[in-house]
Amino acid sequence: MPNVPVLGPVTWAENESRMYELLWMLLPVAAAGGWLAGRRYAMTTGPDRFWNDATTYHRDLHSLLSETAADSAPDDTLALGSPVSVEQDAAETHIALGNMFRRRGDLDSAIRIHASLTRKNQLGEDVRSEAQLELARDYDSAGLLDRSEAQFRALLKANRQVDASYEHLLQISERASDWQRAIQTADEFQNSTGRNLGSRIAHYYCEIAESLIAAETTNGLNADKAAGGTEDAERWLENALKRDPACARASIRLAELAVGEKNFSEAIDLYERVEQQRPELMPEIISPLFESLEQLGDETRLRAYIDRIKGRLNAYSVIKTTRNMIERMDGENAADEFFKDQIVKRPSLKGLRDWARGQLEKSRPNERGKVSVMCDMLDQVVKDKPGYVCSECGFRGQTRHWRCPGCNRWDTVHTVIGAEGE
Repeated sequence: MPNVPVLGPVTWAENESRMYELLWMLLPVAAAGGWLAGRRYAMTTGPDRFWNDATTYHRDLHSLLSETAADSAPDDTLALGSPVSVEQDAAETHIALGNMFRRRGDLDSAIRIHASLTRKNQLGEDVRSEAQLELARDYDSAGLLDRSEAQFRALLKANRQVDASYEHLLQISERASDWQRAIQTADEFQNSTGRNLGSRIAHYYCEIAESLIAAETTNGLNADKAAGGTEDAERWLENALKRDPACARASIRLAELAVGEKNFSEAIDLYERVEQQRPELMPEIISPLFESLEQLGDETRLRAYIDRIKGRLNAYSVIKTTRNMIERMDGENAADEFFKDQIVKRPSLKGLRDWARGQLEKSRPNERGKVSVMCDMLDQVVKDKPGYVCSECGFRGQTRHWRCPGCNRWDTVHTVIGAEGE
């Protein structure tokens, strides 16, 4: 592998100063790490091996830091040459050191350390492949995506770090919004490992459909071209459902397109499919579902759906929207009766707040101020509560995301259900 060039113009003196600063920072970490590594060996090989290994560990770390500082000179020679004896424990420490450089933004040093380890034939394949994986991450962080992908592909060819390499390749495609390439990589991932990535691939199909729909709106295409674009988007969404029959995102988008085409019967079928696919998304679809039922003009089907809602526990948005529909159809008394029955079965802060608002006009004049204060307090409490939370990283927000903005995982942001949510 050719020498890796530095990524920016940094003087020898600046690098030397930075290395010695890091040396002082790492001394406590090195001491603790060396003691733990040595102690692990001592349990199986005895106290003499403990002290020999600990001494070697600290000598190698000192050599690493000293040579890294020296190698910052303009001749661009790589650090960690053959004079340094690197055994597995020390190599793992060097990998961790390179990772620390990457986190600090010193990608030059991270690349030097990890690249050097990949060339040390005395190390086992497991250690060298781990170093190569970190080198690929270094390149990714530096924006050298071609080099990063080449390293990941080399690992895959050697059947090393397969899951991690494929995952990073997918992340590179996702960041670039290169959904076609993401689909290709995900298919390779599935075929190579047997993992089921249908749900993730379905989202890639949905992203392509969304881009087609957005292009129509942005470019102001004529009606014929717009109709063709919508048909293309629908095909991508239908293929998403073939990849993942439980893809509620595709069903919702197809339902919205059906509403736009005034195909209300199909839209209702699709919204009801969402109810089976992801029941927690009912607050998202209840309003357009009722609108489609109204537009269809089939009162029997509308009342049958309301009866279905009455017979189960519901999220608060479903209760509130259904109450409004009942009021329009059967009057305020029937609507209030439904509302009180439902919020007792499924109490929530939102339900309490809206019930209190409803009682405000009915309360006595001398009590109205107190009820109003209570309503204002409940408004503030409800306002501060997140509507969505990520089950993986804990991200909280008021907007649904198909991919979490915090951890970038798909289908992990869920509606908050319960007293403090829906």
